[in-house]
Amino acid sequence: MKLLICGSEGRMMSATIPFLLEAGHEVIGVDTCKKWGETAVRREYRFVRGDCSDPAVLRLLLRGIEGVIQAAATLYGVLGFHRRAADILADDVAVHQTVLGLSLAAGVGRVVYMSSSMVYEQCRTEPHQEQDADTAPIPRTDYGLSKLMGERLSKAYWKQYDLPFTIWRPFNVIDPHENGSDDPGVSHVFADLIHRLIVRQQNPIEILGDGYQRRSFVHIQEIGKAIAQFSFDPGTLQQTYNLGRNEVVTIRELAQRIYEKACARGLISNRRPLEFQPRTVPDTDVKRRVGCFGKAERELGWKAQISLNQALDECLDSFEGHIGLDTSEKRAGEPEVPRARWAAL
Repeated sequence: MKLLICGSEGRMMSATIPFLLEAGHEVIGVDTCKKWGETAVRREYRFVRGDCSDPAVLRLLLRGIEGVIQAAATLYGVLGFHRRAADILADDVAVHQTVLGLSLAAGVGRVVYMSSSMVYEQCRTEPHQEQDADTAPIPRTDYGLSKLMGERLSKAYWKQYDLPFTIWRPFNVIDPHENGSDDPGVSHVFADLIHRLIVRQQNPIEILGDGYQRRSFVHIQEIGKAIAQFSFDPGTLQQTYNLGRNEVVTIRELAQRIYEKACARGLISNRRPLEFQPRTVPDTDVKRRVGCFGKAERELGWKAQISLNQALDECLDSFEGHIGLDTSEKRAGEPEVPRARWAAL
């Protein structure tokens, strides 16, 4: 199939596109590159730097396209959701509406929408099943609301115009190559924890909220492979799926695992027991986000296999790989962990 990937340079689609190419699809990617910048890498697909909300850009790219994966979104951690609330709600909904409208006009066979587990923010049942989002109160964050509106738009275009869709709801994705930030709550929590524990050598470590929030994490490669394999399968037409792993931890437990692994690798200098320093978090912070992934297993035969421990080991492998790149440039007297350099990557 000839596919257009909206938001192609983001983390999720960067993990998905290689699997699409491996399956023999022809891929065109489009992205503004506002968040990550345009990386100077060799791509095995055609890439266009452009805005998916611009009809002039999108109309040309949709010629001859058979399927679209719509993954363009404004994505941040828990605090970033609040700082960019207007951009997230207005821009992300506008992008998806433009993609749907122009895909319909171009005769595209299916528009796959990348939603989020954030649609379950107000869900009262656990683990969250796909149908629960239909009856739960609407999300309180603008990011969660934007995703719910995106889903409803996809379903509305099917209901009114017969434009086929598939919706994916990934849960708490771990990308071993994501970097943390000195600004907490902008990156995802696992990257922030690695940054604070190793780069800043924090103990007590600053955490958002009390640290007892419950999450289920999944490796980005497993999500990317599932999206590539099943997005255009006939069995997923007009269907919504959770994607994740049945392994639940609190944020404190996640930090403790990272801490113990980092100590074992000699990445932390003071190995006293880990302590926590809670920081104020918006009251919209979700305390429990735990998914049910039985539908994907029953209907698609898909089940996440990579454990959280293995994913965290890969995160630390990536961290040490960056350290290795810097060792030849170290000056006498610098600490073993190149803090400022890592933070700037």
